[in-house]
This record gives sequence, C-alpha cells and structure tokens, in this order.
Amino acid sequence: MSGLFAITHSMVQSFERCRKQYWFGYLSGLERPEDVVSPPGLVGNGVHRALKTVCLTGDPEDGERELDAYLRMPAHECAGPGTEHYTRAMDLLRRGAEAHASIDSDDRWAELDTWVPVHSRGVTLRARIDRADRLRNGEWQVIDWKTGHDIDEVTDAQLDLGHVAVRTTFQLPSETVVSAIGWNLRSGQVRVRRLHSTDAKATVKRYIGIANRIRTTTEFAATPNRACGFCAWRPPLSWAADAPAASEWDWDDGDDETPDALPGAALA
Repeated sequence: MSGLFAITHSMVQSFERCRKQYWFGYLSGLERPEDVVSPPGLVGNGVHRALKTVCLTGDPEDGERELDAYLRMPAHECAGPGTEHYTRAMDLLRRGAEAHASIDSDDRWAELDTWVPVHSRGVTLRARIDRADRLRNGEWQVIDWKTGHDIDEVTDAQLDLGHVAVRTTFQLPSETVVSAIGWNLRSGQVRVRRLHSTDAKATVKRYIGIANRIRTTTEFAATPNRACGFCAWRPPLSWAADAPAASEWDWDDGDDETPDALPGAALA
C-alpha cells in the first residue's frame, strides 16, 4: 500500500469537525496526547472488549470475566466494582450477549480491521468493524455496537466503509446482500440497512472524492465547538486561542434577545 493515501472514518470525522484537530492528529507528526480517562469511555471500551471475547468463544461468562478484569484495573477505578458505571457496563454486556445469541451465523469475526486499496486513484479505504457475520441464509451482516448516544447518519457512514471492506475482503458475489446494523445496547435501538454491490461502488466513489478534497486542503483553521472539551489535542489547541475575543462577536441584530453564551463558553 506504499504511496496510497489511507482514509478512515475517524479521519473524515476529524476533518469535518475541526480542520486544526485533523492537522494535529494526521499531519503535525506530534505524538497523540493520552485520552482523558472517563467513566463513559471506560464503559464503552470495556464492553467492546468483552463483546469481542463473546464473539470469539461464544460464552457470555468469558465476556463477563474480561469486562470485570478490565474495570478492576487501578487506573479504571472510577468505573470499577461498586460504582454505577460498573453496573451499567455489566448490563450493557448482558444485552450484547443476548444480541449475540440471537444471531444465526455460520461464521463470525470480531473487530475486523482491514482495508480496500483503490490503486488507480491512489487511495486505500480502511475500516474497523465491531463484528461481521456470514449468516446461514447466505447473506452477510456487519455490526457497530453502540453504548452511548443513539444511532445516526455518522454510524451509517462508518458502516458503509465496513460494508465495502467485508465485500472486498471476502470477495462476495455481487448478488450477495449485506445488512449494515447499528446496534445501541443502551437504548435498544437497532438500525438496519440492506446494502448491495451498487451501494459499495457508490461508497468507494464518495470516499475517493472526500480523499481528494482532504489531500488538496492547505488551510487548517480551528472550528470551536462543544466537542472541544473531548478533544485529545485541546491542551495545545484551546478553542480560545483561535476564537475571537468576546468583544469581537457582533450579536446586535436589532432585537433584545442575546445568546446564552459565546460558542464554546461552556468549555472554557
């Protein structure tokens, strides 16, 4: 894959969210700061690790042991035994194990990390899939487990890449249908799209266009937003360093209404 421009779902999301965040993460050459440890993050990571184990062994008890060992780590005590976060994690795992038991598959893969090179366009699409199944009816499915917010178009975009990767990696016949599933273990929401080879071609075309846009971008200004508080690059970035001073914001539009706060003020 030497010389190919590798593009991922996370890269595209970073580019769309904040160009400066993208620059720090993918162009600066700086070592990525350690992510801030938070209970929701630990719950999500732990449940995904445990569901990988359940997928591999088929035994929910193996998943429970994996999750318990992860959350008992000293560095993870904020979500350890005795906390509400530990209880929530175990409940999410239980729901994940029920989901696993409901899937009738001939074979399955967990956290499949693969790529699709498009040599003629100098691009490779990389995808990481929480779970992929070859179903007994001859169809396939890809699943993205969610432990937090409801599923939306962002999840669809992530699963689109997973669909292309599975169809290419396993050389599926063009007539094979692949179900792309966003499965929220907290809310019970299950979003299913049935995708065909024509959808995969459209996804490849779309991401080639996105890759070309990213490759030709030369300015990387910050876009202050509420996600700044979760940005790993916030210490060197700080939204305030790139946002105008309060006096430079022109809010006077002729009425008596004023905004509750400046953009990003809640994160200051």
